[in-house]
Amino acid sequence: MRVVFVHPEQYLCIGIPGGIAILSSLLKAKGHEVRVFDTCFLKTKAYFEAVEMHRKDTTATDERAGLSVYAPTAYTLEDLVKNDPVIKSHASEFQKVIDEFRPDVIGLSCMTSTFDFACELIRGVQHNATIIVGGVHPTIAWEDCMAQDCIDYAFVGEADEALPGFLHKLENGLKVTDTLGLVFRSESGKVVRNPSAPRADLNANPCPDWGLFDERHLYRPYEGKIYAGSFFPQSRGCPMPCTYCVNSIVRTETGGITNYFRIQKPEVTIAHLKELKEKFNATWFKFSDDTFLLPPVEHLTTLLNGIKPLGIQFGCSVMVNTITEEKVRIAKEMGCVAMSIGVEAGNPKIRETLKRNYTDQRLHEAFKIVKKYDIRISTFNMIGCPDETRENVFETIELNRKLEANACNVYIMFPYPGTPIQREKKFPLRGEDGKIIPVTRAKYLGLSTMAPDELQGLLDAFNLYLLSPKTLWPIIRLAEAQ
Repeated sequence: MRVVFVHPEQYLCIGIPGGIAILSSLLKAKGHEVRVFDTCFLKTKAYFEAVEMHRKDTTATDERAGLSVYAPTAYTLEDLVKNDPVIKSHASEFQKVIDEFRPDVIGLSCMTSTFDFACELIRGVQHNATIIVGGVHPTIAWEDCMAQDCIDYAFVGEADEALPGFLHKLENGLKVTDTLGLVFRSESGKVVRNPSAPRADLNANPCPDWGLFDERHLYRPYEGKIYAGSFFPQSRGCPMPCTYCVNSIVRTETGGITNYFRIQKPEVTIAHLKELKEKFNATWFKFSDDTFLLPPVEHLTTLLNGIKPLGIQFGCSVMVNTITEEKVRIAKEMGCVAMSIGVEAGNPKIRETLKRNYTDQRLHEAFKIVKKYDIRISTFNMIGCPDETRENVFETIELNRKLEANACNVYIMFPYPGTPIQREKKFPLRGEDGKIIPVTRAKYLGLSTMAPDELQGLLDAFNLYLLSPKTLWPIIRLAEAQ
């Protein structure tokens, strides 16, 4: 069958999506033809009016993530797209793909933040395809997906086995509604959800199909140099109970805690990394695992023995409670040059409400170990947490200053559907206009004690406070309002 996956992302929000890349490899192995419609490099007129975050200077502002600081590089992502034509619309480009490829199935891969955009794309074209949707959003909000008239089927949870089986049945005129993990409408119009599909055996999956995507997704600047590479998942699931994260609802919707966290055998990971390096000259990877250092030392040592000869560099995310000197030493020798660590909040009581149960002392000990091995540290932080005050935000800034983080990622808390915070506060998924409430509206949701403008000002100025001497803080305070 002919399948078009849709990757509905913002312009220049690059990085190869792991889900589509794996599914493409699986489907091609079954003899299906696969294309992708990727909006990341479609330059619309709106780009010239709205996009301010990618510039040739060394700072960028994203209203979702505040001010960031980058080292200058020989060329930028904008240089790579400067000669691209300006398109009429996303839908017009999508229609060209449909007319040329004539897909039997169009598969939307969606997070909550991209689902409405994906639906707009489908409603804006003419086609004769079966429309399916998978990803995080249909897993945590499948009823919302099936409430859209443009969606035929939704997949809850992982579709590594379910999707190839579904396509086999569809192609051969067999009954598809007994597919595990499938959500569909019965003949009476009732929405029916089947039992969950088995979780994937990560050791049986082929290498991700990076060749499906525009090679500019592999643009990977780091510390002033440019490498080729992208995201690489070697595990799935996270055992942590964080109240702001969707993992708790994903676990519930897909079979519970048993076998939720899985990791590939080191031999499989090594073989895939080697293949990606050979095919795409990839030498810089970002492991997209929630917690890279969680596996035992024996697992990491086997990875080390296979990855070190490849001569690659990588970054990863780690949990504070998994950081030990032995594991960090192994990661460094393996090629790790950057670690992202969740600080989240400087106030211990706020961290407790977020289920991030570690002390300031444990953070300091963990950072000391990572710095000993000269690994760059960036932190994840949230402001606008429930009942948080301006003073609490500065506790987070002060903690990051004391930890001497190399960079801070900071976001305004957003209650994603199904998260414990969303369920407790009863925030709706959609606004009065019928659209999914976007992350950019987080400052208006009233979780904290701070007004929207104050939250936005602190978001924009967070890294300025972090990096500037306190003698300049009164000036930064004035700039918050700007």
